[in-house]
Amino acid sequence: MDFELTEEQRMFKETLREFLNKEFPESYVNKRDAQGPLTREEAIQIMKKFKSIGIGLDPENIRMMMDPMIFCIFAEEVGRVWPSLLPLFGMGAIPALFAPFADEDVKDRILRRMERCEFIGCFAETEPEAGCDTSNIKTTAKLEGDHYVINGRKTWISNAPIADTAWVGAKDLETGAETFFLVEKEISGWETNELHKIGWKASPTGEMFFDNCRVPKNNEMMVLVQRAFEQGGLPVSEGYMKLLTSVSPVTAMLTMPRAGMCLMSVGIAEAAFEKAVEYAKVRVQFGKPIGKFQLIQEMLYKMSVLIETARLLGYKAVYAITKGDPDARRLSAMAKAYGGEAAVKVTYMAMQIFGGLGLSEEMPLERYFRDARMQTIPDGTTEIMKLITGYSILGKGFSAYA
Repeated sequence: MDFELTEEQRMFKETLREFLNKEFPESYVNKRDAQGPLTREEAIQIMKKFKSIGIGLDPENIRMMMDPMIFCIFAEEVGRVWPSLLPLFGMGAIPALFAPFADEDVKDRILRRMERCEFIGCFAETEPEAGCDTSNIKTTAKLEGDHYVINGRKTWISNAPIADTAWVGAKDLETGAETFFLVEKEISGWETNELHKIGWKASPTGEMFFDNCRVPKNNEMMVLVQRAFEQGGLPVSEGYMKLLTSVSPVTAMLTMPRAGMCLMSVGIAEAAFEKAVEYAKVRVQFGKPIGKFQLIQEMLYKMSVLIETARLLGYKAVYAITKGDPDARRLSAMAKAYGGEAAVKVTYMAMQIFGGLGLSEEMPLERYFRDARMQTIPDGTTEIMKLITGYSILGKGFSAYA
């Protein structure tokens, strides 16, 4: 297997790392992250900075961001520097992907926001009674003439307090099946509040309330999917398109975010590991650098193995997605679970190596640890990822939900 990045991928990684280190130095990130969620204005300014190096969700740039390898390189590098930024792109990608296939008035409004870097999207599926159990969603959509009327409540939605466009999951009252809708706040409206978290503190998260929210019927997912195929397909790689058509669209949509979460975890772990290595060389106790102590070296060994194995598993999942392999669901679930737990272990050991200093809010270690803890729950808990893996191995008749 060739582990080398292509020249294009290598240049993207180098350019991105240089950009992140310049625009988001550690001292700034530590201070701003502790202050809590970004405002919409701050988020827009950040997205404008990214667009200066060709990273965005507008039609001109989204094809690159929907390349599984590029997206996961992006996730790893952002994870190293400021994980709170990733939901601005990861959660907005799905509504951005389908917006060009909406009716002309809807499309024009959204594309204008994209051109100005004023588009912020969110993926609204989780509910108070439907976390991983999406079959239990209570939000409903009823067709009335040319519109669906949506009623319900969503929770723990990244970007919700600052989003202008949402991809909303709801149960169609006519068919009983779950589907998704492209919803604009300016036109259809929703209410939101803020939820605060242990990690990703600068990433806005909240609840969403839909009260007789009227959405054009052509904003429904299957209408948009059909139009996309009629117009040459979605702006994604050939392999990812194959995956979207070989399994359910919702299942396929989750493979890339889960692989991305794994590589984001790797980035967080890498940052903590690098700090621990530096400190082990210069911290002197009992007359010698602590890096000479065997227990410190054992921790560094364990940290290194966890990072390398998580990265390999993550990129194996990316490879499967790129090829359109249906096994991508299992691999991305394994990667997401393993990567998140690995990041927790690595950041814990990094804090141990720093001793009392690792507990200080003046150092980034406690932020790494809190951000790592976040990696084990969003986009599917570690436990659900294990169930998906078990079912994928055993086959039909072995679903834990049946």
